Amino acid sequence: MVSSSDPYRGLRELPPFPAIATKLLRVLSREDSDLRDIQNLIRTDAALSTELLRIVNSAAFGGSMPISSIQAAVMRLGFERVKGFAMAVSLKGFLHCIRIDLLRRLWRHSLACGLVANDVANACSTSMGHDDRAYTTALLHDIGRLGLFSAHPHEYAAVLEQATGADLRERERHAFGMDHCQAGVWLAERWQLGEEIRHVIATHHDPPSTGDFQMADAVRVAILLADSLGFDVIAPARTFNLAEFRAMLPRPAQFRFDPDPELFKTQITEQLDAFD
Repeated sequence: MVSSSDPYRGLRELPPFPAIATKLLRVLSREDSDLRDIQNLIRTDAALSTELLRIVNSAAFGGSMPISSIQAAVMRLGFERVKGFAMAVSLKGFLHCIRIDLLRRLWRHSLACGLVANDVANACSTSMGHDDRAYTTALLHDIGRLGLFSAHPHEYAAVLEQATGADLRERERHAFGMDHCQAGVWLAERWQLGEEIRHVIATHHDPPSTGDFQMADAVRVAILLADSLGFDVIAPARTFNLAEFRAMLPRPAQFRFDPDPELFKTQITEQLDAFD
């Protein structure tokens, strides 16, 4: 058990959130941001540019002609998708020990949730799917788990070995004096990630709303769906079938979101592999 005198000590010792990711979030939060803003920002970071081009040219996203510039990458994938990819690459850079198997699973879960959330948001409404907010918030929803593991790798691995989807947060509170939602909100506030992201981090285990369906609800559905497709870290408390997921969505979206589960899982897996 981590000392209760300062349960946040380990989180305090984590490196700061990547500067390039913080700048990206600021640009993405502006309604007047455009293609040139994103291109110029990505170009300032050689590692980000290189990794982004590698992903764009991977089998999951590549076309017949290789891409060699950020501008061409945007032309192939689209403005919103490139923004999302840049955010994912920046977050991956924060996880310097990504090759540890358990941390890699945590990372792939977060990325899978982002990819699924993007599709769910697009099905829900034109306004909800017009930018990458659902993707970005879903990508960042579990930074508390990533942070706890990075700060306390052995202790957190032991918690995950014993936990189930039903009792994970209780075990986290016993071991660390906080659960991953509380840890995530603390980190999001420390890193100034924005109110919408903090709200999703704090409430992502809440059930989706059956009334006023908001972007946070699209993320909650995406997390449940990603877990049910097998992109979980520990077995979820309950899995759902596709019909149950569609019933969680606003009625118009139920007709627009009807993927074949196995094909959808394969597509998500191929995209995850491109980031490895």
